[in-house]
Amino acid sequence: MLSAVDLEASGEADIEAGLRAALLACAELALDPEVVALQRMVLQESAAFPELAANFYKNGISRTAIALARWLRVQVKKKLIAIDNIEEAAGMLIGMVASAPQRAAIYGGMPLPSRKDIERRVQICAALFLDGCRAASA
Repeated sequence: MLSAVDLEASGEADIEAGLRAALLACAELALDPEVVALQRMVLQESAAFPELAANFYKNGISRTAIALARWLRVQVKKKLIAIDNIEEAAGMLIGMVASAPQRAAIYGGMPLPSRKDIERRVQICAALFLDGCRAASA
């Protein structure tokens, strides 16, 4: 699953464009129909096989957050953004961009968002995030 997320390749000079590219990669993975179907299966079997859910989280979900945190850390080092807890911010960003539509699909039977809807959500999330943590000199 993580092979689809290559945030290191996002060498955008503009922090907002770079963040949108990073979030789009994460959202496309989290909202991929096959990934959502797999998540449904893992949830169904997690009571009987708790290690299955733990491994799915460790080897899939958390690795995406780690990749985004790595990208954010580079932006902090460049002094483009100021974040105290990078790992927490990465989790918040992924949650903001993907969790609501993912839960609506898994639990509410709603269709997954279209590419256009994902791009719109990514744009809004990137702007909200950056307005909250953009470094004063940026």
